Amino acid sequence: LNWCLEKSPNRQTNDAIIKLFAQIQVQSKKRFSIDIFPMVLTSATQELFGCLADEDVTGESPYKLLKKDDIIQDIKTRAAVSDFSPVKQIVLDYPEDELLLVYDRDFTYEQCFYLVLTPEAKDRILNPPEPETSQVLENVVNKTPEPKEWISLGSELEIDEESIKETREKLWYKFSRVRRKFGVPVCFSDRNTADAKDGYLECASYQDSRFSIKQMQRDCGMQAVPRLQSSSAQTQWYFQRNIFTQYVPRELSDEEKENILQFESLNNFCNSVTPRVLQALQQEEIMNGFFDDWKALGAAAEDGDWSGKVSEGLMLYQAFTDQKYTKDKKISSINWHPTIYGVLAVALTEQKEERTKDSTTFVVTPSVILFYSFSDPSIPQLLLECPDDIFAFEFCPSDPNIIVGGCINGQVVLWDISAHVTHLLGTQPGSKKVSDLDDNQENKTPVVRYCAVSALESRHKAPITDVQWLPPTFEVTRSGLPVENKYNISVQVVTCSPDCTIMFWDLRMQRLLSHSATDRKQSVDQKTQMTPYSVPDTFKHLDRTWKPLFRVLQGLRDGEIVHTDWKLEKDDSGRLQSAKPLHCFNIHHWLVNTVQRSPFYKDIILTTGGWNFAIWKEGVMVTPPQVCTSGCWSLSRPAVFFIGKDDGSIEVWNLMEKTSEPAQVHAHITNAKITCIKPWTASSKQHFLTVTDDIGMVRVLEIPKVLYVPTRNEVRQSNHLSCTHFKEYYCCLFTYYYVKRNNNVLGEGCKQNPALQHIYCIDTKPVHI
Repeated sequence: LNWCLEKSPNRQTNDAIIKLFAQIQVQSKKRFSIDIFPMVLTSATQELFGCLADEDVTGESPYKLLKKDDIIQDIKTRAAVSDFSPVKQIVLDYPEDELLLVYDRDFTYEQCFYLVLTPEAKDRILNPPEPETSQVLENVVNKTPEPKEWISLGSELEIDEESIKETREKLWYKFSRVRRKFGVPVCFSDRNTADAKDGYLECASYQDSRFSIKQMQRDCGMQAVPRLQSSSAQTQWYFQRNIFTQYVPRELSDEEKENILQFESLNNFCNSVTPRVLQALQQEEIMNGFFDDWKALGAAAEDGDWSGKVSEGLMLYQAFTDQKYTKDKKISSINWHPTIYGVLAVALTEQKEERTKDSTTFVVTPSVILFYSFSDPSIPQLLLECPDDIFAFEFCPSDPNIIVGGCINGQVVLWDISAHVTHLLGTQPGSKKVSDLDDNQENKTPVVRYCAVSALESRHKAPITDVQWLPPTFEVTRSGLPVENKYNISVQVVTCSPDCTIMFWDLRMQRLLSHSATDRKQSVDQKTQMTPYSVPDTFKHLDRTWKPLFRVLQGLRDGEIVHTDWKLEKDDSGRLQSAKPLHCFNIHHWLVNTVQRSPFYKDIILTTGGWNFAIWKEGVMVTPPQVCTSGCWSLSRPAVFFIGKDDGSIEVWNLMEKTSEPAQVHAHITNAKITCIKPWTASSKQHFLTVTDDIGMVRVLEIPKVLYVPTRNEVRQSNHLSCTHFKEYYCCLFTYYYVKRNNNVLGEGCKQNPALQHIYCIDTKPVHI
């Protein structure tokens, strides 16, 4: 360094040389101690010296003493190939016979092993100093603090100054009145203040110019709040390009370069860094760390099944039927259990032909709702007793053990199956036989009696065609206003019927009527005697007395779908009446049996009825041009839906492939008319489609992977399709819905002949029209 400084021509060159040497010195001492040398030992070297990683040396016992002679012999035998060749001189100069090799599992020094170069460091690592133990304090006995004499520091003066005290004596007022004026009758009448002069004196407020006192000082309390300020800055790049700036480089002569390369510190630094650089370059040549091997194997969801057996059509997974209860009956409604795997419930009704044929005979057939399970499809697992045939039923969203149903006679029924949940799960503790006497008895299916039924005088005048639970986020008052549900539990039910009414029912206990305690006690005793022992008392307060919260009347022409507002408006006479429909379309030829909103787009609705089906989009007013009995959306793909036909076939529509015809047609799924279709997601790799027919048969079809795994960007492309192509192929609008401020949707339905056939309740979210 001194020689370089003497040969340098000026001071600027001297400063550059000093900085270069300082940088070389810092690089050589960076990160590693002078007593430690990181090393990379191959598997052959580890086996030769008995220091195999995670076998001979572990994280708990990382130390290995190597003999100095063995290391020298390995260096002589393998020469430059030996892993200890970089520390040859250090090993020769080591004063002791054994060197310490440490297994660095945590890569503290960026390698698997490191060699201790000095005996002092070896002793420090093998025998670390013991930490100083804190002196154990004697057990201190807690004593109750004793009162001490208070020493005044002047704070009591400030407290006394701020406290409020009375500065004068209280004033006493005495009011008297002549005795004869007490009890004198007084007659009051209305009078206009403008009729009499000086009838009243107005004391209007004004600003008095005589008072202009300014408050110079005021005592008030406040809390210090830190001042918050948010700011940001961003460099605006109008166009990006690669540029570089070059200025005068630092040039050294050949003699200066040779002298710098001969420095020992520079050579040591290069020798320590070169192995690590070569290892990094070797790893980069062997494999690419940024290459996704999993994607290259074709394991993505859209690449299909590896087995090569990819099914593109619906496959029959399970079939359910029961000759005892389903004979001469059709299935009117079906629902999957929300929480129990493989359990579904179906409602049965008599066929119209059988009713007409057997009108003269009196054959009593029980009305029940059947529960089937994948574990035992031969017999029903549970029966719900019904007062009459059920057209529609639904599980409660908040409590799946509560079920509501609508009867053909217009009554609303409630069941509570909480006592039979263990039986449906197959883990009922009392299922094991107790004695041999039960061997001759049949395993009877449990029958659950309904908890409550609505009053006859408050029922619908026609069969209930649909029933829905209101979402737990809101409820409806007696005047029809939607309000927030603070308990977040579904407590209200909506029903519709061809008698042109929509009724709202509340499950909560009503206030007791004002009658005598004796009558109340007698009525309670009578109900207690009439209630069977096996019926739970969950809705005992509603049985035979349940009345709708309020009802809405509607009268429409045949086959019309109406878009209207529920909000009442005043006419010219001041009376409140329903608003005129915003739009009215006669699309379906007769009964509308399905109104279902897409789970992906809130402005797309699927309706089926008569000889056609329609996809409605809010804001598009174009009609479509075939008998559809049911339909449903796919729960995983936005562009897929299923349509059930009168001839027992199922159409699978995929709007991503075709918009003018179905993508798949599965003919002869059943020999009878399809009455209901419901999808169900058992798991991410198992999707089912339940199909019921007119002869009481339940079929569970397994949906293939190509119909439930969405393609790339399907959500975005389906949304684009609904915004452009729907104007050419499908009609608009949706059926009946409830609106109250900010377009909060409460319910919807459609009516015909001339009656409401289906309702659909969704959450209170804004819908833009």
